[in-house]
Amino acid sequence: MTDDHIDEDLSEVETANDRTVQCQVVHARGKLDGRPVVVSYHSHYFLGARGYRYIPNVLEVFVTGNHLKFEGECRARGFADKLARWFGGGGRRGPDPIFDACRIDAPRDADLADFSRPDFTARLAALSGHVHCLQVQVQAGTGINALFHGTHYRSSLPRLQAIVHDVAALAAA
Repeated sequence: MTDDHIDEDLSEVETANDRTVQCQVVHARGKLDGRPVVVSYHSHYFLGARGYRYIPNVLEVFVTGNHLKFEGECRARGFADKLARWFGGGGRRGPDPIFDACRIDAPRDADLADFSRPDFTARLAALSGHVHCLQVQVQAGTGINALFHGTHYRSSLPRLQAIVHDVAALAAA
């Protein structure tokens, strides 16, 4: 990345059972091939609907892609997703094979024009099917936000660079 800037925050949070834990968030911002990129690593507790929840080692990569029309989320299909397809659920349906390989969640009136581009669907399917990928969020007119299990990237700069380049390639597709 060029023009990079790194922020790190380490704070203590008191959980529901009176434990104090460290919350660490590291953000790296810059540009990659002229596109703004934000890479962050989270390992923290946060307050959710059911109380405090621990989310360890999440790597988040955001790359701008202002030409995107689709607004939704994509992830590899699990067993429950495949079962739900038999009963009419399990995400959106469409003509491209990606709709069978990945669960795509979006509003019913979502613009699916991006799925008519074979390069976009191939890159989205590959990224969503990555073994460490939690989900890929496509934000219309904004970019791609991809979430990964971050443990495998913490100690390997080449793996981290490769995944950032994969997300950037999807945002450019």
